[in-house]
Amino acid sequence: MRSIRLGILKGIRAIKYSRWLNEKFPGLKNRDLWRGDRNTFAKAGFVGVFCAFIPMPLQMPLAAIFSYYAKANIPLAVALAWITNPLTMWPIWSFGYIVGARLLDRPTVRNIEVTDGVGVWGWMIEVLPQIWIPLWFGNIFTGTLLGTVLYLAIRFMRLPRIQWRKAKPKQSKPNTK
Repeated sequence: MRSIRLGILKGIRAIKYSRWLNEKFPGLKNRDLWRGDRNTFAKAGFVGVFCAFIPMPLQMPLAAIFSYYAKANIPLAVALAWITNPLTMWPIWSFGYIVGARLLDRPTVRNIEVTDGVGVWGWMIEVLPQIWIPLWFGNIFTGTLLGTVLYLAIRFMRLPRIQWRKAKPKQSKPNTK
């Protein structure tokens, strides 16, 4: 467990002190982008969930770039972008498509007829031009909505305070002999 933690820390340091990245993004060494407080964590929650719902590849670099400009915690935003992985992306994006089709009053995939065949080419020619607008709109709407909910939950949710008590030294009992 300790070796995994050290490996993660080495990776973060390599990114943080990269010469090329520091030339392109001069504020990358800002402490709040890597450690942060409640405000930067809340911003990272919004950015990470929003980027997770965008139907495109390479959401992690997009989350890192957005969190850099939003002055949010970069590691949390990138980790939240992992919500959509190869196992979860299809249900999440399908749900976003259904939301977009309902909001825009467009037909769903079940109501679209394909005349050119059911192959990849027929799907690209006939189906994709009809579904890309509801797909993007629904996922951006859902990502914005869930990102806002997470932002508000992190920013304003009351957390319990933990007070660590120092252990009182045990008093030795006097010998009564």
